[in-house]
Amino acid sequence: MKFAWLTIAFVWLLSLGDCARTAAAEPHWAFQKISRPKVPSGARAESPVDRFIGVKLSENGLHRSTSAPPAALLRRLSFDLRGIPPSPEELHAFENDTRANAWALWIDRFLASTEYGERWGRHWLDIAGYADSNGYFNADSDRPLAWKYRDYVVRSIAGDKPFDRFLQEQIAGDELVGFSQDGDIAPENVEPLVSTHLFRNVPDGSGESDGNPLEVKVDRYSVLEGAVQLTGSTFLGITLQCARCHDHKFEPVSQNEYYQLQAIFRPAFDPEAWIKPNDRATGMASRATRESVRRKIQETERALATVRESLGASMAPFRRQLIEERVADLPEAVRKQVIQGIGTPEKDRTEAIRSLLKAQTNRVEISDAALAERFPTVRALQSALEGEKTRLEREKPSPLDAISVLAEPARAAPIHHLLVRGNHAQEGAEAPPGFPASFGGESFAVASEITRPPNLKTSGRRLAFARWLTSEDHPMTARLMVNRVWHHHFGQGIVTTLDNLGRSGGRPSHPELVDWLAADLLEHQSLKRLHRLILNSATWRQSSASDGSAGPASDPSNRLLSRYPLRRLDADSVRDAMLAVSGELDTRLGGPYVSVTADNLGQMLVDEKNPGARRRSLYLQQRRGLPATFVSTFDGPIFNPVCILRVPSTVAQQSLALLNSDFVRCRARAFGQRMLASDGDDESRMRDAFFRATGRAPDPVESELSRDFLRSQMPFHGGQSPDIAREQVWTDFCQMLLASNAFLHVD
Repeated sequence: MKFAWLTIAFVWLLSLGDCARTAAAEPHWAFQKISRPKVPSGARAESPVDRFIGVKLSENGLHRSTSAPPAALLRRLSFDLRGIPPSPEELHAFENDTRANAWALWIDRFLASTEYGERWGRHWLDIAGYADSNGYFNADSDRPLAWKYRDYVVRSIAGDKPFDRFLQEQIAGDELVGFSQDGDIAPENVEPLVSTHLFRNVPDGSGESDGNPLEVKVDRYSVLEGAVQLTGSTFLGITLQCARCHDHKFEPVSQNEYYQLQAIFRPAFDPEAWIKPNDRATGMASRATRESVRRKIQETERALATVRESLGASMAPFRRQLIEERVADLPEAVRKQVIQGIGTPEKDRTEAIRSLLKAQTNRVEISDAALAERFPTVRALQSALEGEKTRLEREKPSPLDAISVLAEPARAAPIHHLLVRGNHAQEGAEAPPGFPASFGGESFAVASEITRPPNLKTSGRRLAFARWLTSEDHPMTARLMVNRVWHHHFGQGIVTTLDNLGRSGGRPSHPELVDWLAADLLEHQSLKRLHRLILNSATWRQSSASDGSAGPASDPSNRLLSRYPLRRLDADSVRDAMLAVSGELDTRLGGPYVSVTADNLGQMLVDEKNPGARRRSLYLQQRRGLPATFVSTFDGPIFNPVCILRVPSTVAQQSLALLNSDFVRCRARAFGQRMLASDGDDESRMRDAFFRATGRAPDPVESELSRDFLRSQMPFHGGQSPDIAREQVWTDFCQMLLASNAFLHVD
């Protein structure tokens, strides 16, 4: 029986190889150059998106649902574009907006908001693998400057930076502005240089290597391999890591082509000229200024050290004299041992001497104040040296504001080699820079020679790669981005494998629509325009409820979109919406992260006393190994090394967090206090609370249940003062609203 199963497995593996070879001979849709398909005919009022969707619906005997109610639409739009619920004022204004183009104007209003940049910046940061730590197992050391890249992404998305420029800056911003390691940083070049931190997001344990030569090499090569993996999932839409050890079994990528792609990044990640993570900060100034400030700081530090040594040396005789005075009443043998002990360097003291000195702590430990009180000369000396110390510290220049830049040294690019079977200890043939031929690699080879500026001091490889990647010659990047944007608007992509449009990925439900939108993105280079094309469609605006004609039965997974998919809020929106509804959301933009620390139960929490505790989830410290527990519970990003897809789950821990979490309880208390502070009676407060939390008024059943809850809870808090009891009742009620499906889901 065992032999039979082995035979079956062997035949199956052979068949996979045959399938891969057969597939390789056939053109794959995503590897072909993008051309704009003809929009299908349809009703005059229909958008191009609706027409492409409508064709598939008709072919399967389906049709769109009716439009969703206005309040549901605005709530859906607000969470899609801003990640927070609309305010009651916005909901009322929208329902009363009679302008003919009101919907388009509300889309533009939300796209113009700062919250849009934060919301969609978060989506990009997921696929970029953004983290505030290096992610090296338990040695998950801090990345103190990573937040500047996060803020760059938010600004770029909010400002609708041309998509090709947005990508080019992150891949080769240093070469775009002609920067090389140790070069001058002009103010106008800071933004493109900050953007290169994209590839610094890769997990990096090179700062923790123990010195073993092979381990050091492996750790450094792992960062280079991580950069290629990030490139494959973020820009290329294929899995590349399989080709590190052998030719890819399913995609048209050879092992040699994998290492040619590595060679593009080798000059910036050269294991032979490595810069450890803690040494990558570069002051934002000219090279001469950086050197001048560095030298001045070093000189001041040396002078301060001299002052400290002088003070210590000057105090030593007085300290010894005072100790001798204090031990004068001890037996002579003990006294001699104490005097001998304090004159012995710490490292040379025996255990017996340490015990003796510890027993005589009150005699041998002399404070500076005690010395000054005993010896007036000491007081004058201390005052003079402290004055000199203060002067030096005042004159010491402040460190320059720094950024973490990915850049190359101004020298010839190092030779890169293939690793035989991926073994870091066995280098093979030379691998010059290149790109897989199946994706138009020949055009990249030509572009590398043509586009390199003659005055560029670095290799120009990443710059050529970035320009080629964003050109019409490369077929994958635009398709990949369109599919991701679609996923965030509908809960699933037209291709369900968001990082893999290759042969081993999912099949597109609407390939012509992907190409039509990708061609439009290439032409206009605007993500906001892409949003408008989707959000103005009847497909996006339809109700999540089916009319029962054929929808769920004929399209159970809703791939064809005969209705809008009901979706739970993602982790960031759950947390941010609670803060928004309770009236506590801190809307400050940018800046260093808000620290997340472990409590005595091992939960990673934000201290409520922290001034930034109520900022958006985007600004919480993003540790690879230890993310914030509340965000993690609701399926926050998991980086390996990037987070392509947040997989939603329904687990008991989520319900327990909604019932027991201190964070939820604090938000419920603030929400309840907000309601009690408002005008009106309890009936109007109840309806207002429901409206703020869910975006709609309660139906008759919900109203009656809410009244019963508010009445029945009062006896449970009867042992307290009426005001406190009332606050507790409203806290309980508001907590139930925050835990409700109506709050947690977008209809």
